[in-house]
Amino acid sequence: MTPSSLALYITSLLWLDLTYAKIGYFWHITDLHYDPFHNSQELHRGCKHNRGNSEHSHRNGRHRDHSCDSSWPLIQSAAAFMAERHPDTLEFVLWTGDILSSSMEHLNEEIKLEAVRNVTDILSRTFSSQFVFPALGHNDPPPSRKLVDMWMQWLPTEALQTFETGGYYTIEQSHSRLRIVVLNSVLWAGGATKTDGPHRGRAQWEWLEHVLNKARRKNEMVYLVAHAGPGVEERHNAGSSSASGGGELTPTANARLVHVIRAFSDVIAGQFYGHRHADTFRLIYSEGRPVSWALLAPSLTPRGAGSISNPGVRLYKFESNTGKVLDYTQYYLDVTNTRGEAHWAVEYNVTQYYGLREVSAVSLDTLAEKIRNYHDRGLLTKYLTALRVRHATDISDCDSACVHVHFCAITRADFLEFRTCVRNPASALASRAPHNSAAILLYAILILISS
Repeated sequence: MTPSSLALYITSLLWLDLTYAKIGYFWHITDLHYDPFHNSQELHRGCKHNRGNSEHSHRNGRHRDHSCDSSWPLIQSAAAFMAERHPDTLEFVLWTGDILSSSMEHLNEEIKLEAVRNVTDILSRTFSSQFVFPALGHNDPPPSRKLVDMWMQWLPTEALQTFETGGYYTIEQSHSRLRIVVLNSVLWAGGATKTDGPHRGRAQWEWLEHVLNKARRKNEMVYLVAHAGPGVEERHNAGSSSASGGGELTPTANARLVHVIRAFSDVIAGQFYGHRHADTFRLIYSEGRPVSWALLAPSLTPRGAGSISNPGVRLYKFESNTGKVLDYTQYYLDVTNTRGEAHWAVEYNVTQYYGLREVSAVSLDTLAEKIRNYHDRGLLTKYLTALRVRHATDISDCDSACVHVHFCAITRADFLEFRTCVRNPASALASRAPHNSAAILLYAILILISS
């Protein structure tokens, strides 16, 4: 075979591979923060719309309001929209926790479980032909037999066993090389000291490394899914309090998770998290090279402590055999729209919006470098607009110090590496703004103190 005919043969094989690659879709929804007492005066639990004129407050608050967590009509509108929009090749749904509003924290477990059951029922009806893979957030009931009974429609027996004992599980798919690993990040968060949290947290580490080793032996690719992932939260306003409240990984757990992701970056096809009520991404590096990415989806609730955003849901396009993410479309609901009906719309398509050739650690690393270019604010403006899901934000408030901290948050998932990045702005800003070093350090200290 001549070199030219060999090249033609290889090209034909590649074309056939691409032609017959099975393309699928999956939704990612997170941080619903459902408040059953929305607009209720009962025991002062509900979100009460007593600001301004009551007619406007009721009309705008019935579906959505930045001062409130998700009402039932908001959840219904999101479910109806996803049912209408999802393609025939929808394969599954990732549902990454904080199902319940933090206003329910002190209520008894039966009330919480009933609220979870209501949301489970609407998702079951919306996705009657697909599996929904839930992850627990820090506002949710702990794993229990009742949750197992509720979600056994979606999870196989082996997954239900580890879910009942620790809230984590894996989905091994017979028709593809993609394995889904759902973690219980609550076990690695600061509040995991209650009951037997530390024991179950250690068990989850052992289980995770066992599953990842098994995936490597079987030549599988893995999606890591959890409520909270590694990294430090970025801020647009250093003076604001944490948008996500509790549930952050401890420094020790964060460092260990980053280490595990580096060690198994060859089998981890993607990471999917919520928790931060923000649309952002994180990168993991090994010896200076970007080796893994994490995409953080924005919340359905428009409410946050210190920061607010529009409700969002996300639809991914991927190669279902390998798990390679090809694209995603972010949808949103403009809560400032006071018309009677909720109107969901496309916010952006990620490859077009950011000009990405592909979704990969390398391409996202290049994007991060462009975002930090303070003197070319085009991509920075796009990033900060998407960060709060098109909620009106004065982007001019983000000076060079702010930009640098955003860059460090994206590219330094390890807490210590983040601090080092913030304290050494020369590598990012060089001679452009050396006088801002103190401002950058102060900005980061405020973030860490308020987290």
